[in-house]
Amino acid sequence: MKVGQKIFRYDSLTSTNEVLKELAQDGFEPGIVVIGGIQTKGRGRLDRTWESPEGGLWLSVLMDATPVFHDNKFGVIPLMASCAVARSITALTELEARVKWPNDVMINGRKTCGILGEILDLEKGLAIIGIGINVNNSVREGYDFSPVSTSIHEEVGREVSLEELEHVLLDELDRRAVQITEGSSDDILEEWRSLSDTLGRNVRITTTTCEIVGIAKDIDENGSLIVDTDDREVTVLAGDCEHLE
Repeated sequence: MKVGQKIFRYDSLTSTNEVLKELAQDGFEPGIVVIGGIQTKGRGRLDRTWESPEGGLWLSVLMDATPVFHDNKFGVIPLMASCAVARSITALTELEARVKWPNDVMINGRKTCGILGEILDLEKGLAIIGIGINVNNSVREGYDFSPVSTSIHEEVGREVSLEELEHVLLDELDRRAVQITEGSSDDILEEWRSLSDTLGRNVRITTTTCEIVGIAKDIDENGSLIVDTDDREVTVLAGDCEHLE
């Protein structure tokens, strides 16, 4: 599998993840990438709307995730992608991009990227990674972005080449995809820890069933967050994370 071995480009589409699902059904191999100039129905976690105007980098990658599926470690996939994005941003801009559990990339404490990992075919070991990066697009007027959103342009004070960022990002994703297929998820977890903006912080985790407040202590081998509350340690597989300090 070579990430970016074949790239499908669209000026506008509904969602890169949805288009990639259709292409996967047509028999395309892992490593293919879908890139959209604009997404009209971009999605984030929990089916939330993901604003995707012109000027951002909106893409999805079809991955062979067989080893992490076999080991029940799917949570490693979004962590891998967030590391690739953070390294790419830093390489191009020298900004200190950090990762926030479970699937965000931050610059100066503000969100510039979200990642949506989806299981496509458990039996075949196929997964989709959707990546949305605010690059040169506005995150203010006329759009429903989170108040803590930012763009690379806003942080670095100049326009950034989408083509250069795409090229660097696909290379970074390819290197980590090799780690995934070789079963080297421990290296990815260690890299995520080194880039983390979450570990050591006071956090509030909101899940579908409860709210957990405590110190983000570590991640486990599945990419779950270990939170140290007043009276116990809680391992959280999925949820919304708010940094309280």
